Amino acid sequence: MKTIKSSPLLAMLVGVIIVVAAISTISVEGRKHHIKKIKPKHRRHSKNIPSGSPAPAPYPSTHDGVFNILSFGAKGDGLSDDSKALVGAWKAACKVAGGKVEVPGGKEFMVKAVTLQGPCMEETVIQIEGTLVAPEKIGSWPKSSLFQWLNFKWVSHVTIQGSGTLNGRGSNWWNLDTYQTQTRNKYIPPMKPTALRFYASDNVTVRDISIVNSPLCHLKFDDSDGVKINNVTISSPENSPNTDGIHLQNTRNVEIQHSNIACGDDCVSIQTGSSNVHIHHISCGPGHGISIGGLGKDKSVACVSDIIVEDISIQNTLAGVRIKTWQ
Repeated sequence: MKTIKSSPLLAMLVGVIIVVAAISTISVEGRKHHIKKIKPKHRRHSKNIPSGSPAPAPYPSTHDGVFNILSFGAKGDGLSDDSKALVGAWKAACKVAGGKVEVPGGKEFMVKAVTLQGPCMEETVIQIEGTLVAPEKIGSWPKSSLFQWLNFKWVSHVTIQGSGTLNGRGSNWWNLDTYQTQTRNKYIPPMKPTALRFYASDNVTVRDISIVNSPLCHLKFDDSDGVKINNVTISSPENSPNTDGIHLQNTRNVEIQHSNIACGDDCVSIQTGSSNVHIHHISCGPGHGISIGGLGKDKSVACVSDIIVEDISIQNTLAGVRIKTWQ
């Protein structure tokens, strides 16, 4: 199989085509698609605490600002539900400047679909050294939690890092017919969950971790600004359907670098509303390559601008770098 390496000239030509198309589209239709972002309201804390009230119990912490999920009741045996422990550690770290959630190595933590919500004190870190695994059985997923597995919402200045792994256990989702035959279950989920999703967030860094076998997209950003992805490994089988590596929607100011992406769909998918995206020094394949779009579904106007793809290696993919549009 031939290896396709992009050149600065190719990157420049792709960038010029996209910028020219985007400028002409934005000038006519840009106003129609301006979405006012509503910031979440901060909770007010009572200033007048009765003197007779007992002091709240301190959060367990290995040392100042570090909250190990084992201290919140996590078992780490791969079978027990450690969801509440993860959420508890997050809430504690969220209230401390420079707070850190610690997922220790050498253990496997089974976590159900959770939303880790902000706003938090700035510079929150999730240090993942062990393995987080999703529920294995499709029937154990609540119907209301099928959109994503680990969801970060309204967070700012958050870093996810470490040598650990997020395992979405997606094989049953990829072969629903086989799963239903084995379990005699007629229920067909209306959607499949994304492994790691950020919604309405800014200044997010994801580095060093591995994300494997997601039921759908591995890493997704919606309506976010300021994203840095560095030295991340994303992996799922070539025949796993719709398992995009990184998916951007209405997301701006993104840098994706020094990462390896192998999946069953686009290594990077760039959708409408995304701008100023720089992708460099990554390895893509197997998969469908790097795609802008599909744009313009149902005759809608789609705006994408300032996309640079350079110094990448593409191998064993359906396409290289492409722009997809609906008819």
